[in-house]
Amino acid sequence: MTGNKVVVLGGTGFVGRSVVNELSKNGYEISVVVRRPERFREFLLFPKTRLVQLDSLLQTDGLKAILKGADIVVNLTADMTAKTEAVVDKELVQVNQQIKKAVESAGVKRVLSLSQIGADAGNARHDWLYKLGEADAIMHTIASAKVTILRAGLLLGDGDEVTSRFKAQLEWLPVLPVANAGRAVQPLSVKDFAKALVMCIDDKAAFGAKIELVGEERMTLKDLAVLVRDMMMKEDAIVLPMCSLNARFMSTLGPLAPFRSVSKVQLQLMQSDLTSENDFETRFGFMPTSVDHTLAPYIAPSNLRERYHFYRQEAGRDADELL
Repeated sequence: MTGNKVVVLGGTGFVGRSVVNELSKNGYEISVVVRRPERFREFLLFPKTRLVQLDSLLQTDGLKAILKGADIVVNLTADMTAKTEAVVDKELVQVNQQIKKAVESAGVKRVLSLSQIGADAGNARHDWLYKLGEADAIMHTIASAKVTILRAGLLLGDGDEVTSRFKAQLEWLPVLPVANAGRAVQPLSVKDFAKALVMCIDDKAAFGAKIELVGEERMTLKDLAVLVRDMMMKEDAIVLPMCSLNARFMSTLGPLAPFRSVSKVQLQLMQSDLTSENDFETRFGFMPTSVDHTLAPYIAPSNLRERYHFYRQEAGRDADELL
């Protein structure tokens, strides 16, 4: 066994909440590093979880002190949904350099690092994917630790940057403009991603590996938008592509935008297709949650959610998955 003490970096975003929850359920002692602990007190509701204050991940001595005595580091600094806690694009590579130094100085033996399908330090056409590729290379060369790079596809769940925005748009207007409408994706529940990450901790086959994680169903973003529309029972709503110029303009306007279906983070995530030939069930030993069952708890109206709940019970799914 690797050990029980985990430090989570960049853990307050959409991905981090599910990862911390899954680590907690598996009995790990978790330290979540944050700038403003008072803003994230809800994390203390997770058993064996504490918040550790650090103004910046570029503070080398402070980061080394936090990692001292840790068995595992979970690096989620690539999750750009953490808002004020997120690492800004231009500092991502430098932050990962500091993490590497601190991990080696503290003698941490296990590192798991979030990345994205398409990350490539040789891809100068897409700035975000280029920076992710550089960050991956830095993590992969940590001398003291067994490292796993987890390259995620499109992760879905309540509060994500795609389907939750589609829902908000349809609640506002019966028109759903979709940026990058033709982009191919294989959506995966963020809860399944978190479960897979925790399974990798003691999996020797994951040591030194770069693993792509996607769901079973391949579709376009427009297909996904149509599914959201149908599950919300708004069949009369119009789903149409949004041109790239308009998408950038709407994302810049933020809360003031007349269309709420796009954001800067979404555009950043969707710079390329998020598909893979990897088979999730073969790699992790369990079938990923289907897209419609992933969406149902937060997209479908209450009467439809009740039907999904019944179907999952009939299928013998674990009670925890019904939440």
